[in-house]
Amino acid sequence: MAPASAVRGATLARVFLLAFVVFGYFMPRWADWNIDSRFDLSRALIDKHSVRIDAYHFNTWDKAVYKGHYYSDKAPGTALLGAAAYGVFALARSAPLTGSVIRHLEASSAWNPVIQLGKLDTQSQPAAPGRNLGGCQRTGVAGNAMFIPWGNRLVPPFQDWALSKYVVTVATVGLLSALFVAFFFWFLGFFLVSAALRWLLTGLLAVATVGFPYSTVFYSHELSAAFLFVAFALLLLVQRGSGRPWMAYASGFLLGMALLTEYTVAPIIAVIGLYALWVYRRRLSRVGWLAAAAAVPVAALLIYNYACFGSPFDTGYSHDFCWSAAQGAGFAGFTAPKLQPLWDLTFGSYRGLFYMSPFLLLALPGLVLMVRSGYRFEAALCFVVAAGFILLISSYWGWNGGQVDGPRYLVPVVPFLAFPVAFLFHSLRSGLGWLVVALASLWSLFATWVQFLGGELFPSSWLRDPIFDYSLPNLSGNHIPPNAGFFLGLAGWESLLPLVVLLGIISAWQGGAGFLRLRRRLLVPRPASR
Repeated sequence: MAPASAVRGATLARVFLLAFVVFGYFMPRWADWNIDSRFDLSRALIDKHSVRIDAYHFNTWDKAVYKGHYYSDKAPGTALLGAAAYGVFALARSAPLTGSVIRHLEASSAWNPVIQLGKLDTQSQPAAPGRNLGGCQRTGVAGNAMFIPWGNRLVPPFQDWALSKYVVTVATVGLLSALFVAFFFWFLGFFLVSAALRWLLTGLLAVATVGFPYSTVFYSHELSAAFLFVAFALLLLVQRGSGRPWMAYASGFLLGMALLTEYTVAPIIAVIGLYALWVYRRRLSRVGWLAAAAAVPVAALLIYNYACFGSPFDTGYSHDFCWSAAQGAGFAGFTAPKLQPLWDLTFGSYRGLFYMSPFLLLALPGLVLMVRSGYRFEAALCFVVAAGFILLISSYWGWNGGQVDGPRYLVPVVPFLAFPVAFLFHSLRSGLGWLVVALASLWSLFATWVQFLGGELFPSSWLRDPIFDYSLPNLSGNHIPPNAGFFLGLAGWESLLPLVVLLGIISAWQGGAGFLRLRRRLLVPRPASR
């Protein structure tokens, strides 16, 4: 391991601020069952002091029903973190000074477009007998399909619901995702001496992969990706002699948090757990520390399941309102890998991880260079995590993720693919090689941002080429997702101007500091060389 290249606190602050401003600028997507299933639980925990979402469940069909009550069908980690943020928001709203500011924001006309999106295509009457509802299939006593809202309805008061969702999303997913980006930049200092290359790879990870859209919405995938990779990174530092005793606790706790946040990543947790056993093979007491720390969030998960479903080992997916039959196939909805989903998840234009971010393919030569640099076990871990998880998701009944941006289930493997690219960057010398890097990076930026910005909602699940069938047409029609620019009365492309200005200010701060350092180096006399 190369010695860590010194990273100033001010530099890390700039990395964090750039990421946080981008992630926090965009409002969470509306008419999204997945988001509201989690947010319903956050609000129920604070407002109703209950794990039941009975008061809100009409805004989502991603829910579980058990003994006549409704619950979120998701792993509870994101909602629990959101409940802490919402609790602070609720306290601030009840205080005189902050409460008046919050109520003023709630009354802003900026919410009008998102409220309309929240009501989009909602059916108010039962569907006609025999109608195919395209997903959630339930029948009433007369055999008629029950009414299914295609979009989700915001629960009154509309402005209160919208603002609180925005604040909670930024305070949890946006904040933690930006902290992870700063951590990734710092961690690269052990492998990339060049600050420019660290900026390049960190920037690509942050805003040129499928992790970007899920850093702006109240989903679980980017949080689980951060928890998993930081746990692995801390263990790697321990293995190479740069670790500290507390890293065992931290790694274990983060692995437990990953499971509390997203069930599908359990196999990745197992792989990193095996790596931890190898790292601490001569200090088995540290394994006990790691396991004890992991047990804390796992215990929270078991307690939550017991409170909801009467058993610590039962989950909401076993009682899913819409998808119980699909979840019951194979093992919790997982059967065997399938070729068509495998293609679509990797290189296809529908949900292709490498179609969307081809620079991640540079992980392949990067893995070879990792092995040559003495990181055999770490290279094997990154490969097994990425390849194994892609195969696993291709066997899942809902592998396409629904109405989403890119292959959302694959977000947790993105950092494990980006990290090996650092070894390629460190070794690359040829102009042709850097041309390939440039082309792959430019397409990754283009595809990620076009699909993210094109349209107020995520692309529908039946569009086989979302970028060209949905996103580009929406961009040409000036349809931009709701964002903070709406509070200034801006719309469309113009609403992005404040974001550009904010990023320019932060970048100028960085450039100004660099200019001052350069000026001092040029003007301060130096001793003559001998």
